[in-house]
Amino acid sequence: MPWACLGVVSSLGFGSSVVLAAESASSSELGRLQAEVSRLAQEQREQRALIFQLMQADQQRYDLLLKFLQSGGVANLGAPPALPSMAAPSGTPSPATAARAPQPAPLAPAAEAGRDLSAVHAAKVTGRVHFDGAPAEAYVYLDGLKTPSKGAPQSIEIRQKDKQFQPRVSVVPLGARVSFPNEDTVVHNVFSASPEQPFDLGNVKMGEKPAPVVMTKPGALEVFCNIHSRMTADILVVPNAHWAKVAADGSFEIPDVPLGHRKLVLWGPGMRSVAESVDVTPRGGTVTFSSAKAQGKPHLNKTGQAYGSYDR
Repeated sequence: MPWACLGVVSSLGFGSSVVLAAESASSSELGRLQAEVSRLAQEQREQRALIFQLMQADQQRYDLLLKFLQSGGVANLGAPPALPSMAAPSGTPSPATAARAPQPAPLAPAAEAGRDLSAVHAAKVTGRVHFDGAPAEAYVYLDGLKTPSKGAPQSIEIRQKDKQFQPRVSVVPLGARVSFPNEDTVVHNVFSASPEQPFDLGNVKMGEKPAPVVMTKPGALEVFCNIHSRMTADILVVPNAHWAKVAADGSFEIPDVPLGHRKLVLWGPGMRSVAESVDVTPRGGTVTFSSAKAQGKPHLNKTGQAYGSYDR
């Protein structure tokens, strides 16, 4: 290059130096660099577009799944959205173009057992109770979900006969009306000091039937007679319809438990209540309990005193 050109470049400053460097490169090399830059820019644009399309497809699949769960079925949902083309752009393939879109998990594995897909929002929970000693009467119920019974409230009777409560154990839903008719020839005084729902029916003579007690709170109630200490009854007020009696072999099952993280409670007369957590999925859930006996001790009368000589 002529020395005159160098003088011109020095007078033009830094910008002119760049021009001089470009002129010194061969035209073929410059063209190759420009083509490479253009290719990389195009590939970047394609990658961004593909990522955006993948995000849209994932959102559509999520919306379909939510619609499925809310409708309780698969009718009229249409086919899942098609994923964007995964063809790699020209040149070296990028990780974004090589990745495969995640496939959704089966929505209704319960269908493998021949069940209706509309039950995907709930599943069966099974389990077993290991008793402390001989098997005893026990129940397992779902806690934390209050669903009072619809329509007319359930009404039951716990009779007072032969100086005993019959039946000895009762399981009732929220809102149940429990009556205590006296079929004995002696006076009784039914009461409960349970913190869940204390009540006192006063003296009830032979043939009388006091007003029923409405069960407004879930939990276990111990019922006694203020005159006869050997008269005892237990009432379990369950907060919903998801409960079961434990079989003699310690097994139990509760159908149609709503999906999610749930709390189950084991209860029985003379037992300490035990709570266990279980994750209920469309495939169901399993839980194991170990029972423990409650410390037995004589109960007191409704004034908190020991029964006197009148107890017979």
